[in-house]
Amino acid sequence: MPSPVDPGLQAVFDELKTAGAALPDPAEVGVEAARAARARYYAYLNKPDGELPVDAVEDVTLDGPHGPFLVRLYFPTAERPVPVTMFIHGGGWWTGDVGAYDQICRRLAVESGCAVASVDYHLWPEHTFPAPVDETMIAANWVLKEGAAHGLDPSRIAFSGDSAGATLALYAGNELKHTGAVRALALVYGVYQVDVDTRSWREIGDGSYGLTVAQMEWIWDGYLKGQNVPHTDPRVAPLHADLAGLPYTWVMVGDLDPLIDDNRALAERLAAAGVPHQFKIEEGMTHFIWMWQRLYARSRASIAEAGAILKRELRR
Repeated sequence: MPSPVDPGLQAVFDELKTAGAALPDPAEVGVEAARAARARYYAYLNKPDGELPVDAVEDVTLDGPHGPFLVRLYFPTAERPVPVTMFIHGGGWWTGDVGAYDQICRRLAVESGCAVASVDYHLWPEHTFPAPVDETMIAANWVLKEGAAHGLDPSRIAFSGDSAGATLALYAGNELKHTGAVRALALVYGVYQVDVDTRSWREIGDGSYGLTVAQMEWIWDGYLKGQNVPHTDPRVAPLHADLAGLPYTWVMVGDLDPLIDDNRALAERLAAAGVPHQFKIEEGMTHFIWMWQRLYARSRASIAEAGAILKRELRR
């Protein structure tokens, strides 16, 4: 049996509802209405009273096959060059941007003592698969090749992301592990396989804890948009990649998240491949734990835990 929702988290849900920032099911209302609701949600979660000061923020525009896109660099201190974590935001590949994740990236930079490079990849329905994958890889290779000119240390890189962003972070980190520059991964309640028939989806994917099977199917349908992409393609299901040789990997998920079995399966694959890792289950937590960091101490503590691991591995 899953644990009850943490009382502090329930208070967050109640506050969001009172503030008019609660989220409808996008599978029911559609992308346009859901994005409008998300804009209110992100604005509330990123109120200025939660903004951590950093030494500098720099926007860089990169070109790619799907058009220009933004990478935002956060420098916590005046140190240059500095190790860097590539952060890939979540949102089902249809919502989210660097602004929505601004305070998360600030906190991750401060807690890790390293730079954070936040990738503003294109979203569906305007840009379907593989646009987010392509742009994540372009951004990562830009850091490797040109990051030094922007104060980054391209020999010490980590990858982090939440939800759909964790999918992209795992894929990119695995693709670039041969460079020797990838020192760590911090993966937060990610989607690692195209499968909504796991035990956790069957048991808690009814909407009681946010995510639903129908919503996840809607996301996959929109992202892949009828493309004949094998469900074992590591770009959408990195659980099926050869993970041997990855650096230290931190995998975190809430026990009330229907994606917990994806994360458990990843931890098992990492163990089988001999990858040093930690599998952290947050009791009483649903999906999107990190999003509530302005409102909720346990969210801040989780980002701090990831930041400490990134600092340790990037500073070795």
